[in-house]
Amino acid sequence: MTMLKEGIGASRRGVLRGLAASGLALLAPSPARAVPAPRLFMQETHVAGTAYYRAVDLAASLAPGQTLVLRRQPDNPHDPLAIEVLTASGDKLGYVPRAANPPYARLMDAGHIVNARIAAVRPDKWDLVRMEIDLEGMG
Repeated sequence: MTMLKEGIGASRRGVLRGLAASGLALLAPSPARAVPAPRLFMQETHVAGTAYYRAVDLAASLAPGQTLVLRRQPDNPHDPLAIEVLTASGDKLGYVPRAANPPYARLMDAGHIVNARIAAVRPDKWDLVRMEIDLEGMG
């Protein structure tokens, strides 16, 4: 009989410990979840030079909200601050306009992440592709 009582007591203690541990687990902070980095909207502008690259051919497959890739081109003979604009699949659409690129080029050169996405596609306008540019990790 003593063995039975000891077994029951041990069992009760185990249950109580388990409940206490689970209660503490509920009070403990949950593990960090991946929170998207805040982004600071900088500007909406057109993609320059679309007539010289694949933008006209790709216009039907482009849509607002699609991610664009910005890639520095410091060896560009016409503009050492040049930033290419490409689709996510790597097709070149053109460039960030020269008048707008200095702050973005300097930010990118300093290691900041500058993002872009399509704001509008306007096949009947001179500014065929418009994009929104933002700075990641800010804001």
